[in-house]
Amino acid sequence: MKKQIISILIACTCITSAAGITANADSTVLFNASINKFANTAISSDSTDQWNALHSGYATYTGSGYSGGCALLDPISSDMEITALNPDDYNSYGIKAALAGAYLQVEGPNGSTIVYVTDLYPEGGNGALDLCPTSFAKIGDMSAGKIDISWKVIKAPITGNVSYRIKEGSSQWWAAIQVRNHKYPVLKMEYYKDGQWINMEKMQWNHFVGTNMGTGTIQIRMTDICNHVITDTIDSLPQSGTSAAYIVPGNVQFPD
Repeated sequence: MKKQIISILIACTCITSAAGITANADSTVLFNASINKFANTAISSDSTDQWNALHSGYATYTGSGYSGGCALLDPISSDMEITALNPDDYNSYGIKAALAGAYLQVEGPNGSTIVYVTDLYPEGGNGALDLCPTSFAKIGDMSAGKIDISWKVIKAPITGNVSYRIKEGSSQWWAAIQVRNHKYPVLKMEYYKDGQWINMEKMQWNHFVGTNMGTGTIQIRMTDICNHVITDTIDSLPQSGTSAAYIVPGNVQFPD
C-alpha cells in the first residue's frame, strides 16, 4: 500500500510469457479431481517446514489496498481486514508472491486480529505489515502510527472449493491462472501435457503462467505451503486472448 504506481508497474509485466512448450495432452489421463501427496512435485520441505513460524516486525496502516493491489485479488469487500506485506515475506522461499492471498494472525500491544494479504508493502522492513485502519485499531493505538507486532500464517477461515481467475489476455497460447479461496498459500502449479507435468512460473502479480496449453480440458496440479498437493481440471481456454478476466469454480480444496 502507499504504492499504487509501483503496483501498476508490476501489473504491466503481465504480457510477459514463459518459454514455449509444444505437445498434445495424453488423452489417456484421467481427469478426476483428487487429493494426493507426490514426493516428486513437493516444494522443498527444508524451506517450508516452518511455514507457520512466528514473525516479528512492525505495523503501519493505510486506507488503500482494496483495489489495484499487487496480488490482483479484486474485488475485495470493504469490510474485510487486509494487509500489505513486506517484499521478503511476500516473496518467501524464493517464490514470487508466495504469501499472496494468505491469512495472517497478527498480535499487537492491545490484542490480535486476522488479516488477508492483498498487496505488497515495498518499503516495509523485515516482518513489516501495512494494515487497514480497522485491523490496526484492534491491536494498537492509532495515534502511535507504528507499533511492534508478531504474526504467523494460519489456515484461511473459508468454506467451499478453490476457484481460478483466468487473467485477461489468456488464450491457448499464453495463459495466466490465479488460485483463489485456498486454505493455505499456493506455491506451485503444474499442468499435464504429453504425459508429463509442466511447471508454471508464479509471477509477482500472483498468477501462474503457462504457454501452449491448448484448447481442451486442462488438468492442473497445485502444491501449497504445507506440501499438500491437489489435482483439478479447468475447462478449455479461449482460442484467442480473452478481453476480460473471469472466474472458474474449482472442484477441490486443500486438506486441513
